[in-house]
Amino acid sequence: MKVLLINPPYPFEESPTPPFGIISLAAYLEREGIEVLVEDYIVQPYSRERVREVLSAFRPNVVGSTAVTMNVKRALSILRDYKEENHEVITVMGGPHVSFDADQILGGHPFLDCIVRGEGEITFTEMLRALGAGTPLDDVKGMSLRSNGTVRHNPARPLIPDLNVLPYPARHLISLSRYRALGFPINMVTSRGCPNKCIFCVGSRMVGRKVRYLDVQRVVDEFELLSTMRFRQINIVDDLFTANKNRCISICEEIVRRGIKHRWTAFARVDTVSKELLEAMKASGCTTLCFGIESGNQEILNLVKKNITLEKAKAAVDLCNAAGIEPMTSYILGLPGETPETVRKTMEFARNLSPMYGYHILAPFPGTEVREKAAEYGMRILTDDWDLYDANRSVAESIHMSHEEIDRIVNEFNGGIRRYVESLGEQKRRGEVISNEDQDMLGGILSFDFSEKLISKQVLERYPGLPNGATDITVMTDFATFVEKEIGYGIADVERELARLSALACIGIDRAGPASRVAWI
Repeated sequence: MKVLLINPPYPFEESPTPPFGIISLAAYLEREGIEVLVEDYIVQPYSRERVREVLSAFRPNVVGSTAVTMNVKRALSILRDYKEENHEVITVMGGPHVSFDADQILGGHPFLDCIVRGEGEITFTEMLRALGAGTPLDDVKGMSLRSNGTVRHNPARPLIPDLNVLPYPARHLISLSRYRALGFPINMVTSRGCPNKCIFCVGSRMVGRKVRYLDVQRVVDEFELLSTMRFRQINIVDDLFTANKNRCISICEEIVRRGIKHRWTAFARVDTVSKELLEAMKASGCTTLCFGIESGNQEILNLVKKNITLEKAKAAVDLCNAAGIEPMTSYILGLPGETPETVRKTMEFARNLSPMYGYHILAPFPGTEVREKAAEYGMRILTDDWDLYDANRSVAESIHMSHEEIDRIVNEFNGGIRRYVESLGEQKRRGEVISNEDQDMLGGILSFDFSEKLISKQVLERYPGLPNGATDITVMTDFATFVEKEIGYGIADVERELARLSALACIGIDRAGPASRVAWI
């Protein structure tokens, strides 16, 4: 069997990272002897021509795509293109959205053959074996498919009890250099599962309420590997990394014992941190902890089953500050019970708690309690246009507050950030002195924009190169001139950014063909 896995487009504004779920699945399939190709349409521009090229060169038997709610429509359109170009391929989808919306997705999209619900490694592998053997898929747990004109859901598959049976993600199948060029971090997980019951999240339903852990040595082995890949930061993206204090401290101590020096971040709940834990995290390189506080109103926190208090939030932030770890806090506006007064209190609470904070707007995703019991929570669902479910605009509203008002508040907040950045740019152009922190921020924005243009315009791929025999310096100088014309940056900025990308091992000279070209490494 040959399997093509697709990572559908996702806005750069959402700071995408290397597609962890896809490459974790790919690693499991490879270990089972299945040939896998990953098409990552975040850092590889998508086109119908690209579909034809991949089908011709790779000839997959199965084409599968992941998706979250905000890009599920795009994923479906890509799968439709693959099916139209080759009716023989089996099309499959997985991920949180389709796991909880299988009836609508399969019922409304005849080009999609089946859905893998929940954890995909074992289900997808069993599906491929059945297809290869020509046997029915009826006995493959965790699948949804059509049968006699209706959608049938096979029984759910039990969660993988021991995560240590899973191989490292197949990061060799994607272009890490392009993510590194954009300045994005690289992700890893140390566990699956979340014991909490927040009504706006599908995490516990997707991966279970019981937390399943990778062994400490296995975790630090992978952390050590990632530390050599020249990413600016490692993100530990467990739903709750700090769920087990002693294990978390053991991981930190092992990082220190091995002498690994690399900055990292994680997600935490405010009721799971302590002085001892945070000091261990700081000593091992943790720079930032992200807390989802969600509201500055205790009644709303109780209603959405967050099960924290504002006092604990304040204590957690104080502990982080004392340990030298930056606390980043996030909030959701438009939750059940939201009123103009609760929004005012949340914004006041956020400003006073920590300088690093941000807002999202409630998006009631399929599978969440707030969606399934919207009327009970006093919520109105405004649209099922999944493209709008990016948590940056209202797709639902509380009966106590209009969605227009929520949108206005968030847009005003985000607009203030944009105006601040623009003012810094003006100050710099006037030759005024700005702080080192602001200078670094502007430099990061410029580097991101430069790299994004290289990727989206496929500048490296279109560069014709110079005849072999030209020196590296000559090739890079010629390429810099080509880039200047293609993306409109001044030559000084181009040369500086190309030097940055070379130092990060993102680009290099490729002499494999008849010409010497600059290529992604």
